[in-house]
Amino acid sequence: MVVPKLAIHVERGKSRAIMVNPHVLGAKNGKSLTSTHTISPSNTTAAGASVGQSAESTSTPSPSIAPGYLGFTSHNAVFEETRNSLSLVHGPALEIEPSPRRPPRTRTCLIEMPSHLREMCLFVLRHLPGPRDDVMPNKLHCRVDDWMFMAIENILHTLQQDWGEYLDAREDVQLEEMALCISNNTSRPIRDEHSSAKAWTDQFTGSNIRWESIGLIWTYWNGAPGMEASAVNKCLGYCVELVRHFTTANDILLYLCYRRTTIESLVTGDAGLTCWSYAAETVALLTFLGLHVGVEDPNYVPSLCSEHKRRITARVYALDKVLVSFTGRPPLLSHRYFSGPLAIDIDDQDLMGGDAAIKSAMQRLDDNGFRPDGELLGAALIRARVQIALIKGELLEMALASSVKASSERLAELKTRCERTYERFPRNLIHRADELDDPNCNVESVYVRILVRLEHLQNLFFAERLSLRLGHVDENKLLVISFEMVCLTLLFWTHQDRFAGVRRDFEWLLMAFAAPGGGILCLELLRPTFRGTHPDCPKLSRSAIIQKLSLLIGFLDWVRPPAPNADLCADCKAVLQGVLDHNLNAPIAGVGL
Repeated sequence: MVVPKLAIHVERGKSRAIMVNPHVLGAKNGKSLTSTHTISPSNTTAAGASVGQSAESTSTPSPSIAPGYLGFTSHNAVFEETRNSLSLVHGPALEIEPSPRRPPRTRTCLIEMPSHLREMCLFVLRHLPGPRDDVMPNKLHCRVDDWMFMAIENILHTLQQDWGEYLDAREDVQLEEMALCISNNTSRPIRDEHSSAKAWTDQFTGSNIRWESIGLIWTYWNGAPGMEASAVNKCLGYCVELVRHFTTANDILLYLCYRRTTIESLVTGDAGLTCWSYAAETVALLTFLGLHVGVEDPNYVPSLCSEHKRRITARVYALDKVLVSFTGRPPLLSHRYFSGPLAIDIDDQDLMGGDAAIKSAMQRLDDNGFRPDGELLGAALIRARVQIALIKGELLEMALASSVKASSERLAELKTRCERTYERFPRNLIHRADELDDPNCNVESVYVRILVRLEHLQNLFFAERLSLRLGHVDENKLLVISFEMVCLTLLFWTHQDRFAGVRRDFEWLLMAFAAPGGGILCLELLRPTFRGTHPDCPKLSRSAIIQKLSLLIGFLDWVRPPAPNADLCADCKAVLQGVLDHNLNAPIAGVGL
């Protein structure tokens, strides 16, 4: 008998599945795509098989119940020690076979998908780019690794080549067929230990397109014209839920969760509950995968897969410290429980070029793990930011934890580490005051250098604030640091036409760096500590402070609802205006007498 084509329908709140003939699934233009899509030979049924036999033989595994990473305090650690002791007693020849794991539950590829998951599938597929959408230039603001850029191009090509007609028509029945194909691919776990770049990326590109692959598009694409960032993140969030439903955790899913958090910060702000919840889920997934634990191996040979692990681990840790610095809430991942190895400053082209290219790239690194010259790579930014974030984690612990007491000696040691860490960065990561004078400068690289400098200054800012809390009354260093933080942030305002590509970061930059620095400048106006020009900074004077605060008020006023952090900016602006009004409108002594 001929098995009818799948169509998942919703009837009075219940989902039901109609069966599909695997031989016609994905067939378009008169040819079958069975061999290149989800239906493997083991999942096909012979013509004439009964419906019951078909449903049984076409089953695909759902995510197995894996325990994830298990550390020292887990039950597993004790039994591993026992296993090792038995091996010592009986010799290496003894092999202790573990009990067979409970086999994973099966989910037939004739999926009886819950109605809410079906709607997620259809929503995401309806909003995918069509043949006439120019995706690659219309990106969300983010630094995309080169390998990911190429993977997304491959995924888009596959969608248009294999599913172009379906994406053009956008009919539910066809999209359901497409969703089934993608879901079956997703049910096969991704192996995250490949040494070959191609072997690793082939698992989620080309004929193996998965919900993770679809999610990668939404981490990059700005959406169709008129599409809001919230809708983009909705599509990405649905992809995350679909991946979780069909497969086990993996590094690509972790990247999707990380980007969902950063995009949400652009929608509802960095202090919002949704953003904070997404960050918590991301950290939970990272620790489940065990990526927070690692050891620097002097004989380490990088691969694209292993470097992606290191990069996403560093990104998540640094993001946690960004959010903690912004909100003053306890960290989700303490530096005390983090030992992930640093990402290497190596080009993705080298990682994809094979052993010889990787070996040559490793030989070009300096003693600090950076390329001393050449193009500024995204990997260098990740390596630098996580080193700054590791120091920040220690400072935040002293600032926020009631059981950790700051000391002058500890703060002095951390400040020294801050300066030494920044000094070890390569020249292409160090901001120069005159680089924006060049009309042809690479603005994206300038942004990276300013960001690195701001995050370094933020560490010094926290350290000086903690010193004041201990009773040290020398505010000179804090004032100079605050003045530079405000001046650097104002570059985005005074050169906003050149920094249009990072426009969505403006609200965060304002509140993370300029607002705290501006607060210290306000205190200086209210309680002056020097006269004329500051002895440690020739550019710093009372007049300069008033000018910078006036510009800062204009920048804050530019942020209006519904922009994220708009309310926070408005509150900050009101305080700054009050301080300037108090200083500039105060009556002059002796006038009118």
